[in-house]
Amino acid sequence: TGTVMVTGMVKQKSSVTIPKTVKIKGQTYKVVKINSKAFYKKSKLKKITIQSTTITSIGKNAFKGINKKAVIKVPKSRLAKYKKLFKNKGQKKTVTIKK
Repeated sequence: TGTVMVTGMVKQKSSVTIPKTVKIKGQTYKVVKINSKAFYKKSKLKKITIQSTTITSIGKNAFKGINKKAVIKVPKSRLAKYKKLFKNKGQKKTVTIKK
């Protein structure tokens, strides 16, 4: 269908970027989902940058266990929508979502 989902990280890193599109074997796919437990127990993760404006769903506990002072940066045009979408996805209340 031309879409993909983020399923997780291979290595523990302090920051990660979720792009608008991903190229696999010459085909370009839009990033539209973040799978449940995608960043589960990634305690070193302090910065998540989301470039995609097409994310429609985020799985349960996708951000459970990330650093309590983490910052999630989202596109300015989607700030309000993504704040609702990110609500109750496992991250602590001290995690900030900003443009």
